[in-house]
Amino acid sequence: MTDRTRARRGAVALGAGLLLGLTGCSAQEAVQKPVPSTAKLPGLDVAQRTLSDYVGGTPGAADKAKPPVYIGFVTQQGGIPSFPEAQAAAQAAVAFANDKLGGVQGRPLELVPCVVVSAQEEALNCAQRMAGDERINVVQLSLLTVGTASVYETLAGRKAVVGQTPASPTDVAARDVYQPWPGSYGIQGGIAKYVAEVLKAKNVAVVYDGDDPGSAFGAKSVAAAFGQLGVTFKQVATQTGSADVASALVSAGALTADAVVRISNTPSCVPTARAVQQLGVKAPVIALDFCTDDSVRQANGGDLPKWTYVGQSRNVLSPETDEQAAIYRSAMEAYAPGAKVGGLAPYAWDSIILDVKMLNQLGATPTPEQVSGWWKGFGGPLFLGPEKVGCGFLADKGLPSLCSTTVFLSPYLGDGKWERSVEVNAESIGLAR
Repeated sequence: MTDRTRARRGAVALGAGLLLGLTGCSAQEAVQKPVPSTAKLPGLDVAQRTLSDYVGGTPGAADKAKPPVYIGFVTQQGGIPSFPEAQAAAQAAVAFANDKLGGVQGRPLELVPCVVVSAQEEALNCAQRMAGDERINVVQLSLLTVGTASVYETLAGRKAVVGQTPASPTDVAARDVYQPWPGSYGIQGGIAKYVAEVLKAKNVAVVYDGDDPGSAFGAKSVAAAFGQLGVTFKQVATQTGSADVASALVSAGALTADAVVRISNTPSCVPTARAVQQLGVKAPVIALDFCTDDSVRQANGGDLPKWTYVGQSRNVLSPETDEQAAIYRSAMEAYAPGAKVGGLAPYAWDSIILDVKMLNQLGATPTPEQVSGWWKGFGGPLFLGPEKVGCGFLADKGLPSLCSTTVFLSPYLGDGKWERSVEVNAESIGLAR
């Protein structure tokens, strides 16, 4: 087996793992209201000062008399899975940038959206529309679970394409298209590194949903990461949403483990919380952040399980512990009141802020080569993310599009209170070659 083949297989496993949890989002979950917080959000003047400096803009409103700068925005909603929060957050970021950051070099920014429901043909249609629209120089992708190959092939050399968070091996293997957020390529390794280096755990119980391909691949990659770090673990599979999670936890050794890792999608979160409580598990539980969904809170007696949650960004549910999260929440509250602030919303919002930063430097009509060059030279910081990124740093592992493998783990204390997130860079941990 060649190194290239090994890298491709590793990418397939990790890419499938990213879909874990996303497919558990229903339409009802997608329109949930933001989780309440007792924190007082900063005023928009704070957001304006901070982000004007970040994007290199001039505080104030864009000049409506000037011609708009158009950005294509391709998103997925209306099917299964569906991420309507992405477009809502992107539009909120556009409105904020136009009102407070001077738009792009004083010109108003305008989104040209195109929606993919569930079919490859729809993604191809969006790409063809973007390619034929002479107003558009940059196409911003939100997360797509289908059709990205068609988008990349259709727009290659014609329009600059900017990624957001990878959903497949195609996304991380694409040339000259960069993904600022890591997806599963950071999450599983980040869990293992946190467990080993922060919790100092020597013996870990891992329970995953064996009937869910994403969960199974996630379990495989976290196992590889534990192996690299020398952590003893036992994995046991259960079924998605099964009420009999307790037997799997016992079999995995949760009663005597130093830590418990639960890899699952949203329907399994509440049954797991009940089983942990019934068994009296004392070890800390680490779960993916889609278990912070408000549907979990409601079904769990009005509060989230007191676990540690891992996500790609800083904890936007805890503005009181993170200034950047508070600024994001302030802008969302002002420009998209009542909208979902979790899910894909932070990444879509941030993608527009990054686009404004890039276009302020490159001008309103950059070429694909100029955009690719800008991303290659962008070292951070990533607002809501890590201070440092490096696009292409894992090219030798078959992942040229990745810019970061940093994730954030946030311990929840109950009653709306969080500890400050722990930032973990997974680097190449858990990535198979």
